[in-house]
Amino acid sequence: MLPRVQVPAWQGIGGLVHGFLGRHGGVSAGDCASLNLSASVEDASTALESNWDRVRREFPGIVMVTMRQVHGAQVVRVDQATTEIGPADGLITRACGVGLGVLTADCVPILMIAPRERIALAVHAGWRGTLAGIAHAAVGAAQHEFGIRATELLAALGPAIGGCCYEVEAHIGAELEDRWGRMPEAWRRHGDRGSLDLRQANLAILAAAGVSPGSIAAVGPCTACRPAEYFSHRGAGGRTGRQLSFVGWQ
Repeated sequence: MLPRVQVPAWQGIGGLVHGFLGRHGGVSAGDCASLNLSASVEDASTALESNWDRVRREFPGIVMVTMRQVHGAQVVRVDQATTEIGPADGLITRACGVGLGVLTADCVPILMIAPRERIALAVHAGWRGTLAGIAHAAVGAAQHEFGIRATELLAALGPAIGGCCYEVEAHIGAELEDRWGRMPEAWRRHGDRGSLDLRQANLAILAAAGVSPGSIAAVGPCTACRPAEYFSHRGAGGRTGRQLSFVGWQ
């Protein structure tokens, strides 16, 4: 079984398939060792295909759909199993047999579900997407596409870089708070720079969009603190692979 983190409260939900994979369990070498699943980094095509084959064998009957992540706020509806979606940073579906995938190496993978209606969403949130409001847009897409209220959604924020390791320019934190309100748990300024916790920022944005804070979970460690277990762009100086987070219904 491929090592993965799951949301404890979600494990008893019938038909749900989800998880946050790490870097172990694949065959890639070098900077991308071992379960790299991104074609956008320097990795052998044979290793990449072998890694995807391992994922497919692990989750038979589920077709994993990914997107070309562009650090924006566009959410695309997926109605059937297909190949990679075009430019987007969020996916939403109610189709059975479809796994919505996010590839990350420090950015926040956000998985959301509406269990009664069997809706699934997967979101990629780096600092640009967080500032643009991709999490807020995903909540809006659930309402627009399927009539799902924010209070019906459960959300999980997976392994991502924490404020302990993520220092950015002060203007980024200022813009974040100007747009989404003060978030002392996420942003702490230190002169012309500051510490940014992307998971805490997205948690605050989800709550502002109407998702109950009690329905939002943060699982897994800071990726930069655990480079032996997770790909980390900042921890590796930019040369690393990408891990998969996914959610869907059987």
